[in-house]
Amino acid sequence: MRFFSLTALFACLSACAPYNKNPVTTMEPNQDGGVEVIAGDRKKLKNVNVTKSFKQEVEGKMIAKVEVQNRSSRPVVFGYKFDWVNQDGSVDSASSPWHTATINGQEIKTLEGVDFRGNAVDFRILLKAK
Repeated sequence: MRFFSLTALFACLSACAPYNKNPVTTMEPNQDGGVEVIAGDRKKLKNVNVTKSFKQEVEGKMIAKVEVQNRSSRPVVFGYKFDWVNQDGSVDSASSPWHTATINGQEIKTLEGVDFRGNAVDFRILLKAK
């Protein structure tokens, strides 16, 4: 009886494990002005291509921009946010909220984020399907 109870409890707990149907893809800029995937995969956003990335500093605050292209003929809705990389290499993921973007078929759009804290030396862009 005890074995059955433990087995039933384990089955219930594992059935409640969350399933992330919209995984996040994390990318960071490379030296060529593009981006590299550093976490996650692009399966859900295979038609959304980041073509360029660039950053600039204005009045002590970093402005990050990424150019995104929809390679599909249909509109794509996705979420994005910027994480800010500090001088010591730590990542601040709490200071930037998630935004929703819609990009029409074959359209190119520029996404922009600003580090209002003024601590960032680099950035990461996070994308997820909606």
